[in-house]
Amino acid sequence: MTTIIGDAKRKLLVSDSQTSDDDSDTKAFNLPKVFKVPQGWLAGAGDMMSVQKVVEWFKDGKKGKPPVIKIENDADFMLLSNDGLFVSGKDLEFWEHTDVDAIGSGTAAALAVMSLGHTAEEACWAACQSDLYSGEPVKVYSLAKDHPTVWTKT
Repeated sequence: MTTIIGDAKRKLLVSDSQTSDDDSDTKAFNLPKVFKVPQGWLAGAGDMMSVQKVVEWFKDGKKGKPPVIKIENDADFMLLSNDGLFVSGKDLEFWEHTDVDAIGSGTAAALAVMSLGHTAEEACWAACQSDLYSGEPVKVYSLAKDHPTVWTKT
């Protein structure tokens, strides 16, 4: 799946770069999972076809009914906007987080590392070291930029 961390206080999303396909037992590092939308940055973890449908719905101004994500296609979403950090499951009912949260298969590792006082960037890097479905490079998305910054451990 992935590791995506939202830090509401620093107004950042931090993501790994690996996408995995269980059907073909392959992985790639060139498919985006965080997308620029009119509201800010929208990240998705899980079924990429479902993620892409939701991204297009956001880019189209959320006109019409939201996409329906099938039971067997799990997906979670994180939105960073000027209004804050919001998280949703496949029901697309977003709720606000005022601190940090994570989505994807690396969630437990990332939140554990952050509970020890590390940054979201360090936590995402740590998840990449232990989570089978997360991989470097670590990318940082802020509302001040239209593109991510690659973070490297020093």
